[in-house]
Amino acid sequence: MQLAIDIGNTNIHIGIFEEDILRSTHTVGSGSLHQTNFTKILTPAIFFKTQAVILASVNPQAEACVIEYLGKHSPVQPCRIGKEIPIPMPILTESPEMVGIDRLVNAIAAFERTKNPAIVVDAGTAITIDGINEKGAFLGGIIAPGIGMSLKALHHATALLPLVSISKPKNVFGKNTEEAIRSGIFWGTVGMIHQVIDMMSNEMKCQPPVIVTGGDASVLAPELPVATTVLPYLTLEGIHLAYKINIASLLPY
Repeated sequence: MQLAIDIGNTNIHIGIFEEDILRSTHTVGSGSLHQTNFTKILTPAIFFKTQAVILASVNPQAEACVIEYLGKHSPVQPCRIGKEIPIPMPILTESPEMVGIDRLVNAIAAFERTKNPAIVVDAGTAITIDGINEKGAFLGGIIAPGIGMSLKALHHATALLPLVSISKPKNVFGKNTEEAIRSGIFWGTVGMIHQVIDMMSNEMKCQPPVIVTGGDASVLAPELPVATTVLPYLTLEGIHLAYKINIASLLPY
C-alpha cells in the first residue's frame, strides 16, 4: 500500500493506493493543520500496511507540518516528488525546476491515460492549463487566478462589491450586483479556458483530449464541450505514477 499526499494551497488530499488502485481519498484544509485531522485519517493500522509515502507540494509551510507529523508517526520515510523522486518526463520549459510539481504530476497522469498529446485544465486555487506532446513531454502552459481567488480579489480591491458564491448564472445579463459579479467571473473564466485550449490546440497542430481536474472542475466542465474527461484525483494518480515509474527503473532486469 502507498500513501500519495497532494499538498496544495487550499487543501491537502490524501490518496491510499493498493495494487495501483486508488482505494480511498481524504481531504483536510491546508490552512488549518491540526494533528487530530491526520490522526483520524492516518491511523496506526494504515501506517502498519504502508510501503511508501509520496508527497507532492506547492505549499512549503503546509509541507513542513505534514513532514513533521509523518516523522513522528510514520515508520516509512516520506519521499518528495521532484526531490527524492525525480520527475519521469521531459520538461520543455526555460526553467524546469520552477514548474509547479502539481502541474507536472498532472501531466504524467494525463499522458499515462491518453498515450497521446493532451491538455490538462486544473481548476483550483489557481487555474493552470498545460500541454503534453506526443512523446509525453511537458510543453508548459498558463497560470491564471482561480474562481475563488478572482471573487476575493474583486471584493477586497473594491469598496462596495460583495463577496459572492459561485454557480452557473441563469443569464449573462446580471440584474443586480451579485448576479453581475457571478456572471462576470463564471463566464469570463469559461471563455478564458475555451480560448486558451483553442490557441494551444493550434500550436500543437492537433485537437488533443482535454482532462479537467481540481476543486472547480465539476462547475466548469459542463461548459467546456472539448473536455473529454473529468478526473478529480488526477494529481494523486500522477504522484503514484511518478513513484511507480521510478521504482520500476531501479529494479534489476
